[in-house]
Amino acid sequence: MGQAFYVTGTGTDVGKTFFSSLFMAKYAKKFGFRYWKPIQTGTISADDTSFVQNTTHLPDSHFLKPSFEYKTPASPHYAAKLEGQSIDPKTLLALISKERNNNTLIEGAGGVFVPITENYLTIRAIQESNLGVVVVGSTELGTINHTLLTLEVLTSRFIPVYGFYLVGPKNDLQEDNATMIQKLGGVSLLGITNFPEQKLSSDEFTSFASTHFDIDRNVIDVVLNAEDEI
Repeated sequence: MGQAFYVTGTGTDVGKTFFSSLFMAKYAKKFGFRYWKPIQTGTISADDTSFVQNTTHLPDSHFLKPSFEYKTPASPHYAAKLEGQSIDPKTLLALISKERNNNTLIEGAGGVFVPITENYLTIRAIQESNLGVVVVGSTELGTINHTLLTLEVLTSRFIPVYGFYLVGPKNDLQEDNATMIQKLGGVSLLGITNFPEQKLSSDEFTSFASTHFDIDRNVIDVVLNAEDEI
C-alpha cells in the first residue's frame, strides 16, 4: 500500500521535471516510487519520462509510460486535436485512480489551468483525482505572483496542498520570495533547490539530489504521512 501524489507547476517549463528528477533520484529506490506523466505533449522534441530516466539512471520498473502522447509541444487539447484525437477525462481519472494506492509521483502537463479538452481543465482533473499536490515554482522574479495564484486556485477548491517547492537559478530574491509566498499563501515551504552550475552525469545528479534536495525531509515526510492518514 502506498500513496500517489500530484506535482503541478506555476506554468510551463517552471521546473516540475527537474523537481521530479530530484525526488526520484533521492527516494525512488528507498521507498519504491514510480514516475508517471499521464499526458505528454511535444514528444517530437522532448520526452519528460525519458529525461527523468536518463537523468536518474533508474531502471524501467520505476517508470510508467504516458497514457496520452502527442508530438506537438502545445496544450493537450490542441496537441491531441492536431492528431485527430481527444483525451477522455473519465479514462484519465480511471487510470489515476488505479495508481492512487501506489507510491507514484504524477507529473502534470503545464499549470493548473491548462486545458485537457476544450471543456475540461487540469484543475478539475486534480480535484476529481482527490490526490495531494506539491506546487513547484521558480526561484526567480515573478514567482510570488504566479505561485500565489496557483495556491489560491487549489486551496479555494479544497484541494489538499502539501506545500510548495522552489527550483531555479540561485539569486538574491529567492529567500524573500519563499518567505512572502508562505506568509501570503498560507501553505508551507517544502524547500528550495537551485540548478547545478554544470551538467551532471546520472551518478553526479544522484549525489547532488542527496545533498541539495529536500534537505529537511519536508517533501518525503508529508507524502508518507498522507499515506498513514488514509
